[in-house]
Amino acid sequence: MELRTFSRTDWHGFAGAERWSDSDPLIADGMFANGMGWVLVLDINGACLVCDDSQAAYGGYALNRRFLSVADARAFAATLGEPKTRGEFFIAGFQPV
Repeated sequence: MELRTFSRTDWHGFAGAERWSDSDPLIADGMFANGMGWVLVLDINGACLVCDDSQAAYGGYALNRRFLSVADARAFAATLGEPKTRGEFFIAGFQPV
């Protein structure tokens, strides 16, 4: 999974994200094996996953886990690898909002 720091336009879509003292939140996007797109946001307070599914209307999925640093968030994302299904996020602890 390729993470990058927020751009100006990312802040428009995810204005509630919080930055670390030394970095903006991280964002990644991709597509599952079934063609469904997804966006993942990691910030100091946890993670938000939005997929092209009906749960997107309610805010997607959240992971309630504090990331103490950008390195901590990147290490977590590395454990996810390149997810092929939403289920891989659910196994990691993501829950519907």
